[in-house]
Amino acid sequence: MSVLVESALIVDDDEDLRDTVSDVFALAGVKRRVLAASLADVVSQADAALASQLAVVDVNLGEGRPTGVEVSTWLREHGFGGAIIFLTGHATNDPRVAAAAAVPNTRIMAKPISFGELTTLVRAAS
Repeated sequence: MSVLVESALIVDDDEDLRDTVSDVFALAGVKRRVLAASLADVVSQADAALASQLAVVDVNLGEGRPTGVEVSTWLREHGFGGAIIFLTGHATNDPRVAAAAAVPNTRIMAKPISFGELTTLVRAAS
């Protein structure tokens, strides 16, 4: 199986989840994975983040911190052309989830996410 997604940005405030998604993407053939816990982390790795072909972004990045929607806005404002997938463990009536649902050209997936769903993300973003 050839994978066309060679680089992915993974933004989640949960280190274990970031590492797990990164490991699954590595097994799926994604060569470069950029890991970030916050918008500030994304900005500090701007070149690598913007060069990614896929961004998997948690909707809630912690109380009082910029949300995943703000991360997606920053990415698009800075020329990110890849697919953006939001992950959330919150109900659809949560205002942050509603804000994510309103972002054009994105997709929302519920946590927990399975190994199969993660590998499908890589294929679907190709």
